[in-house]
Amino acid sequence: MKGRGHREKTRIMIVGNEPVVTSELSLRLKNLGYRTVSIASSAEEAIGRAGTEHPDVILLDAALPGEPGGTATAKKLKEQYGFPVILIAKTGRDIPDRAKASTPFDTITKPVDEREVEIALEIAIHGQKAEMRIRALEDDLRKYRAHFEAVIARRTAELKKTNAQLHRLLHYIELTERKLATDSLDIEFQEDLERPFGTEEGVITVDQDLRVVVINGIALQMLGLTEDEAMGKDIGNVFLCQDETFARRLAESMQSMISAGSQGETFPDLAVKSRKGSILSLTAFIEPIFDNDNDIVGLVLTIWDAADTKKKENAAIRAQKLESLNMMVRGIAHDFNNILSSVMANVQLAKMDVNEKSHAYNRLNSAEDSVLRARELSQQMLNYTGGEIQQKKVTDLCELVRSVGTLAVRGSKSKCEYALPSHLWDVLLDEDLVKLVLNDLFLFLDGSMPSGGNIEISARNVISGSDKQESLGAADYIAIQLSAAQLVIPKEALDDLFRPGSSLAFALDLSVAESMIRKAGGVLDIKSDPAIGTSIHLYLPAVFSSPPVKEKMKETIRFEPKEDGKKKILLMDDEEAILSATGEMLNFLGYEVATARNGESAINMYQQARDSGSPFDGVILDITVPGGLGAQETIPRLVALDPSVKAIISSGYSTNPMIVDFKAFGFAAAIVKPYGFKELGEALDTVFR
Repeated sequence: MKGRGHREKTRIMIVGNEPVVTSELSLRLKNLGYRTVSIASSAEEAIGRAGTEHPDVILLDAALPGEPGGTATAKKLKEQYGFPVILIAKTGRDIPDRAKASTPFDTITKPVDEREVEIALEIAIHGQKAEMRIRALEDDLRKYRAHFEAVIARRTAELKKTNAQLHRLLHYIELTERKLATDSLDIEFQEDLERPFGTEEGVITVDQDLRVVVINGIALQMLGLTEDEAMGKDIGNVFLCQDETFARRLAESMQSMISAGSQGETFPDLAVKSRKGSILSLTAFIEPIFDNDNDIVGLVLTIWDAADTKKKENAAIRAQKLESLNMMVRGIAHDFNNILSSVMANVQLAKMDVNEKSHAYNRLNSAEDSVLRARELSQQMLNYTGGEIQQKKVTDLCELVRSVGTLAVRGSKSKCEYALPSHLWDVLLDEDLVKLVLNDLFLFLDGSMPSGGNIEISARNVISGSDKQESLGAADYIAIQLSAAQLVIPKEALDDLFRPGSSLAFALDLSVAESMIRKAGGVLDIKSDPAIGTSIHLYLPAVFSSPPVKEKMKETIRFEPKEDGKKKILLMDDEEAILSATGEMLNFLGYEVATARNGESAINMYQQARDSGSPFDGVILDITVPGGLGAQETIPRLVALDPSVKAIISSGYSTNPMIVDFKAFGFAAAIVKPYGFKELGEALDTVFR
């Protein structure tokens, strides 16, 4: 039986006072491969045993007699322990609406059917794991965001007041401060909190011509300079190395970083002359600065006393720490997408066996929506770590605003109220950039209202010249407005809201958001008045194209097996759960399926099938296989065996170059995890059309 390995490890508690029913249910669970760890006959006994047995799932009779009763016991178990509870009832009408809302996953009816129990348990188990993973990821993201803000607030405190060059230098200041904060993540975290920035480190930022554009007070003090003596000067005339060999090597390394984007480099024990005449022994760490398009726009030099051995060690591991963090988050996102793929497949398979008008069908629809929202979170993680290539495309703004707003205030005391029109012009912008900006705006409003409040969201088309906003150019825009009547921002704080280092909550995020929108040709403006509250106005440049066909969010799809004979599909993925669930989907669609865990096995199976005279009609290859051949390494070898091979590439990374331009890599179609029957069927129809 598929998936039996994980079933034997699943611990199930049965709660009911009818021995015949509980015995029958225990036997059915054993037949399905699950393990019953405890049978309780009362609410009191169930609550006590749950605390000691720690079951993975609880099956509970809704008609449990006595106090507090079945449905109340289910709610108490869920609140006290967090275990998923599945209610058993004679009919769905036996369970009050409030009990349905408090139980997390499903109900089954008497007499108990093995298939119904199996579906309910699999949904509960995978759903619980997905929820725990989502909560953990959300906690991590909140922790990282809070840490970024704390570090940057400390470090920007040392910058002198902006001079007449502020507007020209703002771009470099933003990038420099962001880079420093990112590098500091997870390096002596507690020590950094206790030691204010500036006591040991000097920071110098140079542009592509190696001219100084930002220098902090500590660097000026170390080098014996004034700001006027340093700003705009060549770095070689500011940072005076006494040894000509070291000076030449330093200059060559900086030129290499600017032209080729080489990694950061540490220069220990440099003899540097101060303008006051003293010779300093300094260590310098130099690394490139990238803008939002991943282009190098300058370098940042961090300098400190070479005698500080702790700093020397930190410099050596700084670049490695950042890359390790990004790799970890991208790895989590990859595993997360695989989990979502399994959940999506099992949910859609379950929907095929459930009446569309039933309560269970609605619950499955809700589970499917949760998977799609979780996929959005995964994509945000990938964009945040720079693991994806950004592609511009026409954005459905209304749906985008709803999904980002719902996710941003999830778990807070704030509530979003949408008043979005049905007809908005198209926007030709990077969808992920817009998501990040909108997410920061929602978090700014939510974070500025600790007690919560209503956030009203509206949107409209703006014809060129029809709006009084002075910053708008001679073009058409889409205007998005986020309003919070309960929030009033003082005028003095409002004036500095987009200035990096402002003390107002989330001000850094808004400065970065404003910079990104300005570069994309848009405008971000905030107004606040005691009478009407605070309103954020976001203007995005509009484009005109043929009206896109809006895809229905919920489309009832019933597939019938193909009548023209079964085609053979070879499915390759490193996750057993995906092989099992996707294989069952392919069987339902009318295909014969064989599975492989890596590229090596897939190549051998493909060759053996051809030699036996019963070749595969198509293959589906996962892009990433840890420790084995993935799609990129496997497809050339399959083409060598069979130049007419029909291959589909599968990945959770929607903007990976191999997904975006799959034909250039030798594939006939591409599907993005988590996918359902519709996406899988369309990809196969494309291949065999």
